[in-house]
Amino acid sequence: MRAGHRTHLVAGKIDYKQLRKINPEAARRAVLEYLKSNGHNISQTALVFGVNRTVIYDILRKEKEGNLKDRSRAPRNQPRRTPIQIEDKVIEVKCRTRYGPERLSRYLEQHEGLSVPPGTIRHIVRRNKSRIVYLPRHRVRKEKREFIDWYRAKPFEIVQVDLKYIRDHKALTREQIIHLDRYNIPNYQWSALDVCSRFKLIGYSREKSWTNGLCWYLWVISWLCSHGVESTIVFTVDNGEEFGGKSWLKVRELRKLISGFGCRLIQNHKGHCEENAHLERSHRTDDDEFYIPRAMEIKSDADLLNEALGYIYYYNNLREHSSLGFKTPLSYLKARLPDIDDKIRFVIPIMLDKVAVELGPWSGYHVLAQHHIYDAP
Repeated sequence: MRAGHRTHLVAGKIDYKQLRKINPEAARRAVLEYLKSNGHNISQTALVFGVNRTVIYDILRKEKEGNLKDRSRAPRNQPRRTPIQIEDKVIEVKCRTRYGPERLSRYLEQHEGLSVPPGTIRHIVRRNKSRIVYLPRHRVRKEKREFIDWYRAKPFEIVQVDLKYIRDHKALTREQIIHLDRYNIPNYQWSALDVCSRFKLIGYSREKSWTNGLCWYLWVISWLCSHGVESTIVFTVDNGEEFGGKSWLKVRELRKLISGFGCRLIQNHKGHCEENAHLERSHRTDDDEFYIPRAMEIKSDADLLNEALGYIYYYNNLREHSSLGFKTPLSYLKARLPDIDDKIRFVIPIMLDKVAVELGPWSGYHVLAQHHIYDAP
């Protein structure tokens, strides 16, 4: 060691840069606390924190200013910056309207006489995030679901409607799903089930669309009414878009449509499949007793409809249900409604895509906008 060279023994080092990445203000406070503990030895503090002495001097200046936070990186002179008055107006309108840059730019030009490009609005909003406080919106009270008494319902007073995805990986094997894909078998099974008698109707489609949903309602209503069902039918459905979903307009139009036939619609709570429990349970029966044993036999739409015709006849007329006291749905139905048309037993599955197109426009939703019409060969 050379004579006259003075050294300081440092027990350990602190990585100031890493500490600053976590919290710049806390990192500077740590430096100031260390300075107090070592008699304000700036050289030793710089060595311990692994920085230059100029960094320590800068931290001391910030302490005198009374602000240990990072300084703004914006230049002091900004001749092209938007005036403060315009920025204040942009933030005020943004908080009031919640508009995006494009709509906010048009609004300011139309109602405030200010020409502010959308790109400029983005920069103004980005540097004034802390000032943006949205006013609370008036919350729309969601309609309370009507209570439904399953156990006192008469035949066809409550009908549960739902959609089943046929290619269920939990039910079918990979080979069965590949087989259905190879022959382009429809994806969806539409179901309607009477809560009282468990009598069931089914249909099929390739698309899960609003027009197919409308067609399914009309098909179920027409089938039941044409076979002597006179009760007021209450349909219970989930929140799928094919049944109206979250669109108040679709739900209103749907209720208007079916009210002409003396029917009503009740939407279940979102995420509560147990409110359609009877139909959900029947989907498992569909897998166990129809799709799993018969999937490999289906090679065309005609095969699907023929197989479904046999299955739904078996389901309604021959299969005993434990919930019905081991009676079939038809026998239970005939005991409750002796005058019902006996031909109701022959439920015919339909392919909704083609039927929906041929029915034409209704209620402002033109089905031809969603489907293609092909000339018959």
